[in-house]
Amino acid sequence: MTKNLLRRGLPALALALLPVLASVPAADASDTGSGPAARGAHTREAQRSDSRFYAPATLGRNQAWTSGNGRTALRVQSDGNVVVYKDNRPAWQAPNVYPNADHLVMQEDGNFVIYNRSGQPIWAAGTWHKGRYLAVQDDGNVVVYNSSNQPVWATNTGD
Repeated sequence: MTKNLLRRGLPALALALLPVLASVPAADASDTGSGPAARGAHTREAQRSDSRFYAPATLGRNQAWTSGNGRTALRVQSDGNVVVYKDNRPAWQAPNVYPNADHLVMQEDGNFVIYNRSGQPIWAAGTWHKGRYLAVQDDGNVVVYNSSNQPVWATNTGD
């Protein structure tokens, strides 16, 4: 089998690994428990498809992170502004970053920070040593959560 994979190249190897990779749970999947009580407690959470971004996640100019249902987008615009769009309408913008924003980072220290082209921070959520991941949520909100899945910062643009 190995000789055949080497002869056919990397695409064949990737295809051969698909069944293995498909059986691995997602990084942000959680055990929802068992039984009717556990299923009922997680019904609303199971219906959501929020996108989670763990450190070190970086978003550059002309890029966006989008919620699972596509309703919410966090975008670093080409004009140097950072905007949350909800239902394709601007709902929040990072204060005092326009026109200097170049990229944003959910950092390993837990802080959500926007940087200029020189790599200098120009805005921060103040979640240093608090944040675990950033969620772009289906309800229109962008939230930094701690390791207990409690919000520590939000745009407050959700339904």
